[in-house]
Amino acid sequence: MNSTDALPPACVKLLHEKVRRRLTFAQISAELSRDEMWTAALFYGRASPTHKDIRQLASLLSLSAETLEEDFHMAGPPMRDICNTPTNPVVAPFCDAIKLYEPAIRSILVEKMGDGAVSGPHMKVRVEKIENRQSEVRLVLESKYVPYQSW
Repeated sequence: MNSTDALPPACVKLLHEKVRRRLTFAQISAELSRDEMWTAALFYGRASPTHKDIRQLASLLSLSAETLEEDFHMAGPPMRDICNTPTNPVVAPFCDAIKLYEPAIRSILVEKMGDGAVSGPHMKVRVEKIENRQSEVRLVLESKYVPYQSW
């Protein structure tokens, strides 16, 4: 099964043009003045574009803004149906975020590091309180990236 088989037509068009033009999510997000992860999530049907986003993407990728707008409208809300989430209120939001952004995280990792996998046994996890922000926390996952081998 192709990774684009379950995606809305707008997302398939965006991914096709991204690959065809050899653009990265970092390059596209800079054009949109958006975060790289949000941009990748949009391309995988996990975020909703504004009218401005659609016009900018259409211009950047030489697509019809009207058709792109219709495609996003016909697709309905982003795919955010996440199941099997732990019930622990401390852990559940992190699991939700990983599941929600999984295709975006994977695509950006491959763009930056090549085809490979994050090593679980090498994973270091840190929880940081963000200074000068009353109730914000940062979770940092740091690990070895192991490239897949060809033989």
